[in-house]
Amino acid sequence: MELGALDILMVLLVTIGPLKAVIVYTTLTADADPGFRRSVAIKTVVTATVVGILFVVAGEFLLKVFHISIPALKIAGGLILVLYALSMVMGGESNHDDHAHTAQSTDIGIYPLAMPLMATPQGIVAIVTITATATSINETLLVAGLVLGVMAFNFVVLLGAHRIMSLMGPSAIQIVARIVGLLLVALAVQLMIWGFEDLGVLEPMPG
Repeated sequence: MELGALDILMVLLVTIGPLKAVIVYTTLTADADPGFRRSVAIKTVVTATVVGILFVVAGEFLLKVFHISIPALKIAGGLILVLYALSMVMGGESNHDDHAHTAQSTDIGIYPLAMPLMATPQGIVAIVTITATATSINETLLVAGLVLGVMAFNFVVLLGAHRIMSLMGPSAIQIVARIVGLLLVALAVQLMIWGFEDLGVLEPMPG
């Protein structure tokens, strides 16, 4: 596995972390009582966790079913992550008003919070790409553990989301998103370079 544990953790924090979901969560639960907010947070994280672990376990099987090679997945995954990270750096945002309905149902924990805002398409691609390059069960377990760790962090953030938003404000969160997005662009490009090296298009870089 080319990526180290810290690299994987960073990719997961950006792609399946709380950054996008927390803004919509605070909007949808602004007038809700603490019990309802907690129920939504639990449903959101549990759903996103199940999706994430499912792709950790079944990612390689899906590659075999669709006859996708590891180099192809590295290049495709890197390209998707580059586009996603560039949207963070350049300030591209989804229209959160599309989700700003007032229906007080915990189903919002499944859609839009768990999917597509927490278990994001780019996050799923990242998980499959990383686990597909794992060479041992220990590396796969490492990815699974990191996914669980990120989801635990997501739960803590959602529980304190309203307080965090009141202290930091949306502007500060967007600044953090741009800084992290820039770093993610570099990681995504590196992922594509490894894919081209595997195909023999590029010479392996020293070190």
